[in-house]
Formats: sequence, structure tokens, C-alpha cells
Amino acid sequence: MRRSNVIALFIMFAAVSVFIVVMAFLGKNPKQTIASPTATNPVVILPTETPEAPDFTAAPSDIPSGTQEPTADPTEEPTAVPVVRPVINPSDFSDLSTKTASWGISGTVETDESGAEVMTYTIEKDAKTAADGSSYIYRMEADTEKKLYLTFNLGYEDAGKTTLKILDKLKSANVKAVFFASKNYLEENEDIVRSIIEQGHVVGTRGDIFAKGEKGNGMAYLSTAEFSDVMWSMEELYQGIAGENTRMLLYRPNVFSVRDMALAEAMGYSVVFWSFDYYDWDDKVDVNKALRTLKDNVAPGAIYQLSSSKVNLSIIEDFIIWARDNGYSFGLVAPEN
Repeated sequence: MRRSNVIALFIMFAAVSVFIVVMAFLGKNPKQTIASPTATNPVVILPTETPEAPDFTAAPSDIPSGTQEPTADPTEEPTAVPVVRPVINPSDFSDLSTKTASWGISGTVETDESGAEVMTYTIEKDAKTAADGSSYIYRMEADTEKKLYLTFNLGYEDAGKTTLKILDKLKSANVKAVFFASKNYLEENEDIVRSIIEQGHVVGTRGDIFAKGEKGNGMAYLSTAEFSDVMWSMEELYQGIAGENTRMLLYRPNVFSVRDMALAEAMGYSVVFWSFDYYDWDDKVDVNKALRTLKDNVAPGAIYQLSSSKVNLSIIEDFIIWARDNGYSFGLVAPEN
């Protein structure tokens, strides 16, 4: 082959190679021509796409991984109102009678004008004389719904801790009650009192049932200053169990006087007596007779005073079932102040 032919072939091969490279480059980076905007051919510029903000209202499993859930602003809890001891000036009570009385009441079933049976209560004279002039509760106002109110007096606790078993019965029946505790009971049974509170019941005070005065034993025989001191010492015991800024607001005295009623009211207590009680602290009481006694004394608004006794443990569940079957429900005595 002539030398001139070889040179021609080489030049042709080089030209083809250059053409291939140029076309390959243009294929990867084609020149784009944007037409001038017209009414029929507007130029549309798409916005730059940004990552979507995480949805913090989604369930935890829906929140994108790597995204930290925001911490809610701490909400300031309301400040509890401090419990302040009432200021008692003994001279304000010096002219009030200290003649003592015990609460006594009897109920009689009568027929009203419509022919319906109603319970009429009669308060014993001495009790009425000592209590009148102050506010007190012995029966809740009856409304269209027939309600009964259970209360228990706590002064002693047996080895079997019957009160805890009664609490179990009430919890099972979804019934709340008021438990009136004496000073010694608060001192000796913190665990039971705490259970009462935790289960939604109300704790009231009986004062110091063993208090010793100049003329007898009991709160009614203390001086005004001593009465106030004892009641507030119990509030401090109660706060040690229930927490600060708490106090008892219901008071049930064993023996009382005009002065005691006024003094309790001045200290912020609602005095709660009862519509019905019976000899229930003796374990020898016949269970069937006891249950029949509870049934015979039902009345709308009646407040039952019961002991934390074995006989009541035996009958309380049956009584609640019977009462409900007969159209009654159970309420909780609430303080008036």
C-alpha cells in the first residue's frame, strides 16, 4: 500500500474518533433551549422542594426516625393552700354552757298524706338543747333519689384488722363512707388510715376519746384551750399520713356541750351525728338480727353510725345489696364548709 493511502486512512480514522467523542459528550450534556414566555407558552419555575417538617402530633411510631419529640412546656401546678390553725380566743367561749349531753335520736315510721311511709326523727331533749344554735348534720337532705350514708367510728382495732376487711367489702360494692378516727387510732394505725384515704373515703375526727378533764373524761371536759390543742394535734397527725395542706373537716363528738358545738364550728368542722346506730360493737350480737335492724331503719338521707366490728363485716355486703334492690343508693357525707 502506498504511503499516501496509509496517511489518508489514518486521517479518516482520527476524524471518526473525534466525531464519536463529541457526540457522546453532547448526549450527556444536551444544550437546553428555554423558549421566551408568551401567553400560550409561559415559563413555569418549579419551587425548590424542601423536606417536610415532622408531624409532632403523630403517634410515636409515625414520627420520623432521628427526630426528637419536642418537650412540652412544663405546666405549673397550682399551689396548695396552706392549712392554717384557726385562732381561738378562750374568752369568746367563756359565757357558753358546758353542760354535757350525748346524742340521742329515735325514728318512727309514719304515713304521710299520700299514703307513703316516711321516717320521722325525734332528737332527745338534752341533745337538742346542747346542739341547737350551731349547725350540725344528723340526716342528709332527701332528694328525688333515695340515698343512705354509711359512717364508721374508729377507736380500737382488733388483731384481725377488721377495718381493712370492711374496706375490701366497700371497694367491691363501690360504696364510699366516712371513717371517724380517735386520736389514739391515728397514732396506732397509720397504715389503715392511709388505706382509707387512698380508696377515696373520707376521714373525720372524734377528738381524743381518752382526754382527761377536771370533771370527767372526754373532749367536753377539757378547757377551751385544751380542746383546741387536742384537735389541732390530731390535724398534725393526719397531715403526717395524708400529706401537708390537708385536714379533717368532719367532727363526731361522743359527749358535747353548747360550747363544744360553737368551738368545733369556729375551728372549721362540720359536726356530724347520725340517724341510726345500734349495739354493734359486741361480737356476740346475732348476725341475722343485726341485718334486720339495719333494714328496718332505712330512710332517704339516713346517716348510719356503725362500728368497725366483726358483726358489721358479716352483714355489710348483704345490706348494701338489699338496699340497692329496694331502690336505695349510697352517698358520701360531705362537709358543709
